[in-house]
Amino acid sequence: MYNDYEESFYYDKLSSISSDVSGEAIGLGLGLGVGLISTIISGLLFLIARIDILSSSLLGLLFYLLTYRFEWNEPVYIIGVIAIVSVSMMLQHIFKVFRILYGIFTCAAVSLFVSVFIGYSTDSNMYKTMAICFVVTAVWTTISWKCIIRK
Repeated sequence: MYNDYEESFYYDKLSSISSDVSGEAIGLGLGLGVGLISTIISGLLFLIARIDILSSSLLGLLFYLLTYRFEWNEPVYIIGVIAIVSVSMMLQHIFKVFRILYGIFTCAAVSLFVSVFIGYSTDSNMYKTMAICFVVTAVWTTISWKCIIRK
């Protein structure tokens, strides 16, 4: 009888310790997951609020996507993207024509990315999704530029 009591005591103690550790691990995982998701969402909201940075970054991404098969050195890509982003930002802030051109480019790029990430069942659904994303991005670009210019 003494052995049974002793075994159940140790067994319960081990299970309580392992449940505490597993609870802490789950809490840590949830905290890190929520932190990562909130960081991504805040970054996306920043890019949406600053449409000039988003459109310049999309152009830099396009440069990388078109040239990554050449297997250039990493500094070439870094310098190229920095140059593209900085020149794009200057052009957008100086000339209204470039704001419009970059806005159209951003609308097209966002509608293509969204149709790829969301997916579609038929071609008509793809075109509807792309049209909705294009219009929403155009409206958002107009609002964003009005807010940027006021500052």
